[in-house]
Amino acid sequence: MTKKWFSLFMLVAVAFTFFIIVCERPAQAKDEVIKWRAQSAWNRGDAFHDEAEYFVEALNKMSGGRLVIPKMFACGEIVGPIEAMTETSAGRLDLTHNSGMYVAGTLPYAGLSIGSRPGWTNESIFSQVRYLYEGGGLDLYNEYFQSKFNLTSFPVVITASEAVYSIKPLRKIEDFKGLKIRTSGLNKVFFEELGCTCVSIPMTDVTPAMSRGELDACEMSSFYIDSKSGIEDVAKYVLVGAIHQPVGATVQIFINMDSWKALPDDLKKVVKYAADASMWHAFEYGGYMDQVMAEKWQDKWEVIKVTPEMQAEFEKATERARNRIIATGDPWAKKILDHQKVFFDKYKKYAIEPW
Repeated sequence: MTKKWFSLFMLVAVAFTFFIIVCERPAQAKDEVIKWRAQSAWNRGDAFHDEAEYFVEALNKMSGGRLVIPKMFACGEIVGPIEAMTETSAGRLDLTHNSGMYVAGTLPYAGLSIGSRPGWTNESIFSQVRYLYEGGGLDLYNEYFQSKFNLTSFPVVITASEAVYSIKPLRKIEDFKGLKIRTSGLNKVFFEELGCTCVSIPMTDVTPAMSRGELDACEMSSFYIDSKSGIEDVAKYVLVGAIHQPVGATVQIFINMDSWKALPDDLKKVVKYAADASMWHAFEYGGYMDQVMAEKWQDKWEVIKVTPEMQAEFEKATERARNRIIATGDPWAKKILDHQKVFFDKYKKYAIEPW
C-alpha cells in the first residue's frame, strides 16, 4: 500500500513539475530574447542588402527566437556605410553588415586578408576560404580590427572576381594608362601600378558618376551584386576574368565586442552558423545569379575577357603593389603578408583542387 501511494505521489510530482516547466518556458524564453540593432552598408533592394536580410532570417531561425534582429536597416536609414562601422564599435548598433574595405583610412591593410590583389592567398576561392577559416586568417583579421575598433567579425559573402565596367574598351594592358577608375581600399595600389587614376566613392554613387562622365571605368563587385545598380545602362564594355581580385570574402558582419561577450556560448555558435550559411548562400546562389545576369545583359555591352598577356601583367603589377606595401614598413602589413605567405607556400605545394 505504501508503495502504491508513493508511486502515485511521485507520478503527481513529476506531472506537476512537467506542468510548471511547460507553463513557465514561454515566459522564460520571452524574457531571455536578445534583440540586436543592425544596419547594412547597402541600399535597400541592392543584392548585398538582400544578403544581409538572408543572414537575419538565418540568425532568427537558428536561434529559435532567442537572438533576433527585428529589422536590418539599410544604408542611410540610421547612418552612412562607414559610420555604421563606428556606430557599431561604439555600441549604438550591435551589428553591421559591411566591408572591411570601407575603413581603409583607419585600417589600410584590412583588404589583404579578405581579397585585395596584393595579398598572397586570393589566387583561388579555395586558398582564400581555407586561409580564413583554417589557416588563422580570420583570427589575425579580427586582431587587426580590434587594434582600432571594438568589433569582432565573421565573413558572410564571398564573390567571384570583380568585373571592370568601362565606357571605352580595355583590350590590352596599355589601355589602363590614364584611366579614371572607381575602386576602393588596397585595390587602388594595384590599379595605380597599371597607370590608373583612382577614385574612391561608395558603390551607391558609382553609376551616377559614370553617367556624368566623371569616371572612365569602375569596379564594384560581380554581376549579381551589381544587378540593381543600373551600371548596364551606362557602361559600354565589361572586362571579365581574374583582375585585381580573383576571389574575395569582402563582406562581413561586424559585431560590437560588448554585445558579443554578453552572448551565451551556444548563441555565439549560432551566430557563426548563420554567417556560414550566408557564405554558402552567396557562393552558390550568387554564383548562379552571376550567370543569369550575364545572359540577361549579353546585348547591353561588349564582353572582353582577360587575355593571358594581360594576366601576366596583372601578376607583375601585383608584385609591385606588394613591394610598395612592404616598403612602408608598417608592422601590420608585414605581419599579415608574412602570415599569408607561410600558408600560401604550403597550399601551393600540397593542395589538390578537386573541382
